[in-house]
Amino acid sequence: MKRISFNLLILSIILALSGCATNASPAQMIAYKMPASAPKNKNLVSAITVDQIAGGSVANPLWLAGITNEDFKTALIESLRNVNLYHDFDGAKYSLNAKLVKLQQPVIGFNFTVNCEVHYTVQNIKTQAKIYDKSISTSYTAKVSDALVGVIRIRKANEGAARLNIEKFIADLYQQS
Repeated sequence: MKRISFNLLILSIILALSGCATNASPAQMIAYKMPASAPKNKNLVSAITVDQIAGGSVANPLWLAGITNEDFKTALIESLRNVNLYHDFDGAKYSLNAKLVKLQQPVIGFNFTVNCEVHYTVQNIKTQAKIYDKSISTSYTAKVSDALVGVIRIRKANEGAARLNIEKFIADLYQQS
């Protein structure tokens, strides 16, 4: 009887310390890193609206954190605003669609490295001609020093991988002629 009570106590402590997995925060996925120069294609300035986001997932509270489509969309919009590329749908020249292809997360460990792959498509709204159609892969490692609790650390790794992915997308988009 004492052994069962002790085991239940240990299990309760482990569960209390582990917490529940939560979705990535849009604010932590926003890209603030500005490209060094103006975009090569001047038509992109204040001309892109974010249309459809797919492939996201909701966190499983008992296991892994997720990135929802809506949260990723919010982070993309704010990131594009930060570099003066965003425009509301009315009057925009280009639409951006993104699909979260892969969010590879570790199951166990001290440092969590998340690999994130997103496929971006930017097309002219009037002609439907694609001016950008690429997948971008990034990874980010959240260390034990970033967060002791594993579910917080995995969320931070998700956010970092998504933020780096958006930064890389914007930098690549700036290089398009």
